[in-house]
Parts: sequence; C-alpha cells; structure tokens
Amino acid sequence: MQNHFTGKQALEPGRAVVPQARVVSAWLTNLHFRWSETIQGARTRRFAKDETLFLEGNSADHVYVILEGRIRLTTYAFDGRERHLMIVGPNGLVGDCGLLSTRNYVVSAVAAADACVCPVPAAAMLAALRGTPQLLNQHQELSSMRFQIMLQHLALQGANSARRRVCHHLLGLMNSYGAPHDDGTVISIAFTQQEMGNICGLSRVSVSNIFTRLEREKVIARAGRLIVIRDAPQLVTQSRT
Repeated sequence: MQNHFTGKQALEPGRAVVPQARVVSAWLTNLHFRWSETIQGARTRRFAKDETLFLEGNSADHVYVILEGRIRLTTYAFDGRERHLMIVGPNGLVGDCGLLSTRNYVVSAVAAADACVCPVPAAAMLAALRGTPQLLNQHQELSSMRFQIMLQHLALQGANSARRRVCHHLLGLMNSYGAPHDDGTVISIAFTQQEMGNICGLSRVSVSNIFTRLEREKVIARAGRLIVIRDAPQLVTQSRT
C-alpha cells in the first residue's frame, strides 16, 4: 500500500506524519531468485547447525549462495551483546553486503540449521552482477528486503515489550508466508521458538510463554509445526501497543 502526502500535511506545524508500512518478515526463505550463472562448476560446502560461515570484520573473500537450510546474520552492539538480524534461506545470499563499499564482512553468518551453500569468489560475484542486468536486479531486490528488515529492527528498539516484538514478527511472517486455513491464516514455513527468540532478543522460554498466552486468547493456534493466525486484527493491534 502506497502512502501519499500532501503539501499541507508536510507543512502543518506540530504534527508528525508517520506512514504505516507493511510489516515484512525477518525470515527470508523460499525466495524466487536464481543464481545459476554464478555457481556453475563451483563446489558446495555444508555447515552444521551453529557452525560459523564467516565473522564480522573478516576479509570478504566469498559470497555464499544458499542452496539448503538457513543462515542467521548477526552483529554485535558496542556493549558486546550479539544482535540477531535476520534468517536467510534457499536462493538467498550472505556475505555480499560489503561488495561495493568494503572488503570486509559487515555482519557474521552462522548456520541456523544444517545448511548447504555454494561459495562464490567475491570478485566473480561482483563481475557477474555488473555484467548481468537480471542478476543485478535480483540483488537490488534482495538488498531492499534486507533494508526493510533493518528499519523494522530500528523501530522496535527501546521501550517495546517482549510481547509486542513477538507479535510484530508473527505479523511479518503472516504477511510474507501466510496461506488460507480453516481457522484463519497459516504461516506456511516452520520456524523454531529459538529462532523467534534470537530475532526478538528473548529466551526460548519467554517466547514459549508468549505463544501460550496468545493461544489462550485465541490469537494463534498450532497446526503441527506451523502457526495459524486465528485473529489477524488482534495480532496487528498487539504488534503496535
């Protein structure tokens, strides 16, 4: 949904106009991108869950095309605390954020689940992006999605409650991966409470307690390993209060 602003709104003193942007998911998986031109003949590598692909500040020698599994991107605050930014799945890239500006990785990447990736030399990836408009367009779209996620992390900082953060990310998952269900809208990708806790800066137990309360209030329900949003308007309300 686009937001339109009139000159009167922009100039009216003492009033801030805040657009209500569509919430996006911090899980970037089941992506439609194709990177076959960049990985032809390249070897694949497998990483076990919690194994590190690269660390923030290391020399950015390779970009990784994700074939299977999920990779978690993290960074560190000035106080040393690890901050979980997003989870990238098949057909996504990690290690590319500094291609045009720095020769070092700007985040760390850790396998959120067992994963198979294809390392592509950074110089080769950069040459492919420059020489193939379709690849460049894909990369720009992926970069835009990640930028939206970072803006949402920024908006959630400060006084936002644990419940609000969880509801916000459930809403993003529903918007990105929702499908019709007899009880409402099912989030069609599975995710763990630990993943939700990492993204929200909470423990797995805290996420479990919030899910339990949301179930009791009939906002969500469980369908095996999937979550069903039963009351989307209430979820929207709780993501903003």
